[in-house]
Amino acid sequence: MRASGLIGPQIGTLILATGIIQLANGFFGTFVSLRVTIENFDAAGLVLSSYFGGFTLGALRCGRIIERIGHIRAYAAFAGMVAAATSLMPLMVGSLPWLILRGIVGFGCAGVFVTTESWLNARSLPSERGKVFAIYMVGTFLALAVGQILISSADIASAGPFNAIIALFAVALVMVSRLALSRPR
Repeated sequence: MRASGLIGPQIGTLILATGIIQLANGFFGTFVSLRVTIENFDAAGLVLSSYFGGFTLGALRCGRIIERIGHIRAYAAFAGMVAAATSLMPLMVGSLPWLILRGIVGFGCAGVFVTTESWLNARSLPSERGKVFAIYMVGTFLALAVGQILISSADIASAGPFNAIIALFAVALVMVSRLALSRPR
């Protein structure tokens, strides 16, 4: 069943949850760049760019996953994947582990965004789709920018920022997991 108003509870929750993920993502990108410098990784450029490799792979592959398991489960799986990879980073400090983990984070983030956007497309009325996506894009870009600004108040040498990122992904995951079941049309 589609939403009857512009921003129904399901669409609003989804946009808010994905905004929280973008807040974490904006913070995470800047944080990892600074942390790689502190750790003095030999392959810092590869570690940082592996996110985009994973993101590209996720953008290409996650549509089938969403079709197979549905939006809620896919969102939860992708967000959980990011949280798990992020939790391993302070435990496995090194260029190779972080290269792999950043790739996993990129794949999971692409999955979250593809899931969100296909879900919004499926749940929005055609006459309201442009407005819904405008709200979504403004909200997520604003959250991404705020996440980058928050880095100035973080102790980047500690594990605290990793924990904050995991907590934000977990909050978004819980919010979306409470939504009514929906599958793509």
